[in-house]
Amino acid sequence: MAAQVVPLVAARALDGALDYAVPAALDSAVVPGALVAVRLGPRAVLGVVMSREPATHKGRLQPVAGVVDAPVVPADLLGLARWVARRTLSPLGSSLKLVLPPGAEGALRRGPDGTWSLGAPTGQGRERLVARAVPGTEAPDGRRATVLAQLVGAGGELQAADLVRAAGTTMPTLKRMAADGQITLTAERADASGLNWFGPAPDPDTPPELTADQTVAVDRVIQAIDAPGADALLLHGVTGSGKTEVYLRAIEAARARGRSSLVLVPEIALTPQFLGRLRARLGERVAVWHSALAPAERAAEDRRIRSGEADVVMGARSAVFAPLRDIGLVVVDEEHDSSYKQDSTPRYDARQVAYKRATDAGAALVYGSATPRPEAWHALPRITLAERADGAVLPPIDVVDMRTQHAGPISRPLARALQEAAERGDKAIVLLNRRGFSRTTLCRDCGWIARCPDCDVPMVLHRDGGPERLVCHHCGLEREQPGACPSCRSVNVGRQGSGTQALEEALANVVPDTRLVRLDADNAAKRGGIVGLLAEFSAPGPAILLGTQMVAKGHDLPDVTVAAVLDADAALQHADFRAEERTFSLIVQLAGRAGRRKGEPARVVVQAWEPAARAVQLGSRHAVEEFLEGEIGRRQARGMPPHGHLLRIVIEGDNPARVAEVAEALAEDLAMADPEVTVRGPSRLHRLRGRTRRAILLQAPLSSTLTTATRRVLAASGVPGGVRIGIDVDPQDT
Repeated sequence: MAAQVVPLVAARALDGALDYAVPAALDSAVVPGALVAVRLGPRAVLGVVMSREPATHKGRLQPVAGVVDAPVVPADLLGLARWVARRTLSPLGSSLKLVLPPGAEGALRRGPDGTWSLGAPTGQGRERLVARAVPGTEAPDGRRATVLAQLVGAGGELQAADLVRAAGTTMPTLKRMAADGQITLTAERADASGLNWFGPAPDPDTPPELTADQTVAVDRVIQAIDAPGADALLLHGVTGSGKTEVYLRAIEAARARGRSSLVLVPEIALTPQFLGRLRARLGERVAVWHSALAPAERAAEDRRIRSGEADVVMGARSAVFAPLRDIGLVVVDEEHDSSYKQDSTPRYDARQVAYKRATDAGAALVYGSATPRPEAWHALPRITLAERADGAVLPPIDVVDMRTQHAGPISRPLARALQEAAERGDKAIVLLNRRGFSRTTLCRDCGWIARCPDCDVPMVLHRDGGPERLVCHHCGLEREQPGACPSCRSVNVGRQGSGTQALEEALANVVPDTRLVRLDADNAAKRGGIVGLLAEFSAPGPAILLGTQMVAKGHDLPDVTVAAVLDADAALQHADFRAEERTFSLIVQLAGRAGRRKGEPARVVVQAWEPAARAVQLGSRHAVEEFLEGEIGRRQARGMPPHGHLLRIVIEGDNPARVAEVAEALAEDLAMADPEVTVRGPSRLHRLRGRTRRAILLQAPLSSTLTTATRRVLAASGVPGGVRIGIDVDPQDT
């Protein structure tokens, strides 16, 4: 019997398994799911054994070079990887990488005794590189100065990987700075023992008495756990209605039946508080799984999950691939959040993968949200938690027409609300979904706008303690802020639009004695940063948590009596079919962070330039059902989800003419592939990260119609030279 092995290489031409001979000495170890070293041309590469079958190749077979010292990929995860590859039209090798054990991304090595391994032996503590600032060091140029500013802001020390992300730089830059004596780089052993950055283990939790709605919900989920087949449910509960308590009771029921549970949250920012709730009730048999874990930490959690020491896994998107056995319950919390969609190949949707995994395991599946997607609302049986668990009422929402307000990001009603909260010693949350200091730098004389030379987007001004700099939020390019217009040499260069950094300055003027905590991607990148920022905000005394949309996502924080969203209708400016859905959800979710304790005074302020917009008005009334029913009807008239499916194809390359030629030909072929497929595009040429792009949008009643047609066209024509083609099935935006 030969081994069918998928080499883990990037080439689409090798999308599939190859036959390899199995030496007698390796026969018992070369099993489906084993990681092996195989020859591909002159080099040895890592591969995954998919099956053992008679060879289909008639010639001489290369032998398997060796078996890698790593855990075997379980059969259910191999099947899941195959499904993801088919569903997303991505190479099988890229999907298999999602289910590999921790450490499998390391370099393939052969030891002197002939054994094969990946980097360090799997499961051992790995070294991490820690960067430290050298006292008294200064850097004259922008990039190195940014690195030093990030280190100083973090107390002088950061893991190198976190510093690279926070400073928008690269490891070679850090190594050159170390060689020049500006920083030190030290290899240290990672601590895999306790995931310390989540804090100490919480005290045991006493279950509260359930409300009538919660009791009905718990009973319904337990019925689904006990049912012979998978059952998917939508748990729709207003913010603060106690959805987490329903999850906890259901997990306890699954555990009592000897089955495991998988809990997904959309953002790593939500894991610390949620993990605390789970461990307070369920003990230390709860594992955490997400991309921010150090390799040694992930390896430690992997061992606990595989051994059965942990029977509950919670985490962000990638946790859907954790190696749990005998799953009885899958929970997808905040199911409306677009963060569940992976934005690189393979572009999987963790909500869909969760459904597939629950179906294969015969597990109950619960999607939970205060603002469900129209797709979930339309398709799933619904359980409703209509009131907050402690009897608190939803806060009233005031919509402020910004056309009547003075210049600046903070309206007069919001300023008064913040000042009154500060006088009471309360806390507030303010959301502005734009990072940086100002959105656009422009010349007021000739109209020049500071744009990224590699992307067709304006650069954003950042000002966070160091020199002012223009940053592209797509490719990370940084430039100095010009003192004069490079087009007409005018010095009348100004800023337009406010980001979170400018909002921080404005708030300091409105409430000068209130503690300000900014939570956005710029200052939450460092390891443990989110936990520290939330702890700082929760400390006694008046405080304001300001930031991007991550401040509205599921946090249950005490003493918050004011919540505000600025430029609430900004998404409505985009020609995207989900624009109203996102605007409505943002308003309702942000409002839900305020007044979560009975008797707390609460006020929500929504600042908008189009206050009469449907999404703004219905959001201000918490009118979830009315909004969703109207949205579903509107989409039905246009054949959009949930009454149709979309597939987006992006053609990109260095040569604009070649990209345009390939896009036009591909659109013609797709239009003739199936009469049920509607082809929109190609879009106009635009640039991103230095490459020219054009997009084609396909629309059809069934997703399978789109994937079949696309697969057939690409198989017939292949991928033309000089371009790269990206496919996004069921895109989250258009």
